[in-house]
Amino acid sequence: MSNNKKIIYQILSFLLPFIVYVITLAPTVTFIDSGELATVASKLGVAHPTGYPLFTVLGRVFTLLPVGDEIYRLNLMSAFVSSAALFVFFNLMTFLLGNKFAGGDPNADYKILSEDIVFNISLASVFILAFSRTFWDTANAIEVYSLHTFFLITDIYLILKACTYDAKDKDSYILKERYWLLYAFVLGLSFTNHLSTIFLSVGSLYLYFAVNGFNKISFRRILILIIPFLIGYSFYIYLFIRADNNVLSWGYPHNFDNFWRHFTGKQFSIWMFSSFENAGKQFSYFTKSYPVEFFYIPLLIAIPGMFELFKKSKKLFYFTALLFGFCVLYAINYDIYDIDTYFLLAFIVTSIWFGFGLMFILKKLKDNVMPVSFAMIFICLIPLSQNFSKVDESKNYFVEEYTLNVFESASENAIIFSTQWDFWISSSFYQQFVKNIRPDIVVIDKELMRKTWYMHHIKIIYPEIYENSKAEFEAYTTELFKFEANTDRYTKPASETDRQDLIRIQTTFLNLLNSIVDKNYDSRGIYTTFEIEQEKMEKFGKDYNRVPEGLLIKLTKEKGYVEYKEPDFKYTFTDRKEYHYNFIMNAYYSAYLSRANYLMNYAKFDEAEELLKRAMNVKPDAPEAGQLMKKISQLKLQQNIKPE
Repeated sequence: MSNNKKIIYQILSFLLPFIVYVITLAPTVTFIDSGELATVASKLGVAHPTGYPLFTVLGRVFTLLPVGDEIYRLNLMSAFVSSAALFVFFNLMTFLLGNKFAGGDPNADYKILSEDIVFNISLASVFILAFSRTFWDTANAIEVYSLHTFFLITDIYLILKACTYDAKDKDSYILKERYWLLYAFVLGLSFTNHLSTIFLSVGSLYLYFAVNGFNKISFRRILILIIPFLIGYSFYIYLFIRADNNVLSWGYPHNFDNFWRHFTGKQFSIWMFSSFENAGKQFSYFTKSYPVEFFYIPLLIAIPGMFELFKKSKKLFYFTALLFGFCVLYAINYDIYDIDTYFLLAFIVTSIWFGFGLMFILKKLKDNVMPVSFAMIFICLIPLSQNFSKVDESKNYFVEEYTLNVFESASENAIIFSTQWDFWISSSFYQQFVKNIRPDIVVIDKELMRKTWYMHHIKIIYPEIYENSKAEFEAYTTELFKFEANTDRYTKPASETDRQDLIRIQTTFLNLLNSIVDKNYDSRGIYTTFEIEQEKMEKFGKDYNRVPEGLLIKLTKEKGYVEYKEPDFKYTFTDRKEYHYNFIMNAYYSAYLSRANYLMNYAKFDEAEELLKRAMNVKPDAPEAGQLMKKISQLKLQQNIKPE
């Protein structure tokens, strides 16, 4: 009966969060890397650093499911893997609450904790983690962090199992060694998914030596464990195998130099340990967002849980404290916008402390302990209700709509220069190469052009573009190789030679951009997105006029008015103020406004008014559109045209 009851709780720990995740699941591509990751999973390509080979192969398996389209199946994978992580977390909590950890206080009174109470506390802890904002958010759409949380929790569970044994029991000792081997293998796999698995290092090393001693046997075991670790880690060989993928091979890891640069994430190193100021900014963000993750009350319960855990086992307390502390201290040195997911280990540890906080409360009660333990499960309703609207992605069509509207803005066989990776370039990979939507369009990410692998990508995907400007591509790529070999010479030039090389790479870059425009103008429409035009230092196509067309700006040699049929954009309105949503709404608003201004210059007042009405629908409170409407009325009066 006991085993059956535990199975029921285990099923609940997986199934209930999974149902909620499916309800809030994103139906299609979302912001940032979603489209790119969906593409490499569908086509078995190579993703951005560090490549995420295990995630990619697992994603490929999920794309074969007979439900929805590829992107929905991959979003569903995140929900499934996150729920699987919670299943493991339930087992972790029952293990911690129901067993005497090695080195724990043998006199601690846990008799009050019957098996049913342990199950209830464990399930309550599962639900608190499940509905914390960032953990829940990672379950709603394709990203590597759902699998990352699965491995973090599994690694913690396995190392604790390996550290808990009866030294007098031979079978227990043998089982312990097997757990160490399994832990090392899974840890190796963990690193093939995300390098921030390193956050486990300090706490795990402390626990290992605290339990096993700082002796020859301990070091000998570590040498043995390197073997299963490397077996798991060897999954990175996938990058070599799929380097010649003809859809997307980020970093083009076909040789050792490229492979090393890619799987170590060297291109992101510029954002690590950049300054104390940035670390302070990120730490301030963490302290403000941390209580909101669980919406305060569960966090208050976690505080006495830390003391309860300390009473149960000082070693276990120090282990969790080191996991939490090192995660936060390391992560705050990463200067990126979407930093929340790098604190996931801290949130997992907090959920462990929360479980021990519930244990602390129950131990203080004399009566009605069992009913209270059941009631504690419903504490999760606090973060569930408070975070639901913040993480619900079920109606998130913003990126898909924006991508298709960009496509709709462009003529057939167009070339589009942009740096809007988060909003539509990543998504364009999925739309073009998986869904086969507008494969005629050439999408060039101007920022990625600063990478040698992207030159290879253009050569493979757009051979005509490459051949038309082959001399310029080769000249620029030569300088780009020098840049990647010794980046500091360019970012911090210390000599006249360094400065001359910097000028040379900037010149060859602009020559290449101009060449692509000039040599394809007669056969293709040339477009940019608005932020490209705002970059004055690298402005290209200076001899061309700029005409706003839809969400794009067309480069043209035509003089005077250029006829264009404005697309009827289909988009979802939102008044959310978060950066990515605000950017999308501003893009539509600015597109209507820019075209209206252009039309006004050619006395196309009625058409301009129609676009300004659309602009005011997007941003009713923005003053610019209203001011232009008044100006049109004045211009009409000046030309003796009666306003409608």
